[in-house]
Amino acid sequence: MPAKRDLSAHESAAAATPFTAPIGPWAGYSFFAHPIFAVTTRWQHIEVVDLPAFGALGRAYRLDGRFMASLADAHICHECMVHPLLLAHGQACRVLILGGGDGGSAREALRHASVREVVIAELDAQVPATITQHMPALADGAFDDPRTRLVIGDARTFVDAALSRGERFDAVIFDLTEADGDAATLHDAPFFAKVRALLAPRGGIALQLGAPWFDGARVHRMLDALRSVFPVVRPMTAYVPLYGTLWALAIAGDSLDVRNIPNALPESLRTLRHYAPSRHAALFDIPPDLAAILGETTPTR
Repeated sequence: MPAKRDLSAHESAAAATPFTAPIGPWAGYSFFAHPIFAVTTRWQHIEVVDLPAFGALGRAYRLDGRFMASLADAHICHECMVHPLLLAHGQACRVLILGGGDGGSAREALRHASVREVVIAELDAQVPATITQHMPALADGAFDDPRTRLVIGDARTFVDAALSRGERFDAVIFDLTEADGDAATLHDAPFFAKVRALLAPRGGIALQLGAPWFDGARVHRMLDALRSVFPVVRPMTAYVPLYGTLWALAIAGDSLDVRNIPNALPESLRTLRHYAPSRHAALFDIPPDLAAILGETTPTR
């Protein structure tokens, strides 16, 4: 991923200050960062910072005080959400991304030759504008691809309208802010049921669950909601440096099982930075010490 065009010596010369973020109700972490840009919109406070800890790929953005993505490690979540789902499907043509205003999930979906359309339903127009100006390598041209359609508006409104039009998608990627505040109702069973109705046969969804070690009760509640709607739910974990902890994600569908994928990647996926078929099984191998949270039993409190 190119980085130099996202950084400038003048911008990075600002004094480094600590930026903190929560990873659950009782834990948090911080990075020293050079502030680059900040704006408050109708919806949220957006910041762009440079993180010396991550070196040349240290540019990152935050929404309402939470780190969303950095050039150093944004590929981890984007690759884990998109590629297992689309590889298991094999012929996904239409992909819907709820949120996704940084273009990272769209970038990964567009690597698949079968994909004919990627719709990004992003609440805040300032997010893609900020990424385009300050972190263009994150989207890496995804917004300019003719297969991409950016729709500004609430994801709930978009889903309702798409259902009324009889639209169907092969994959839906939840690339949203964390499942609290305004985003809470986008991670509950009624909304999951609406998204399930949007899926074409063999379709599936992918989403981030959060920090199982530090926010286990909420992660487990989301999995329970998913399992109340979808017959097949596969949680996975990956360590995300920007989030300061092990991160949980999941893929769900009616019949699509992401454990069954091709053994070899197509040419367009051979430059991935994190996901690989040789690592696929490990992503979905939930260790015993997290089984109570990511499994189907009640977590120990």
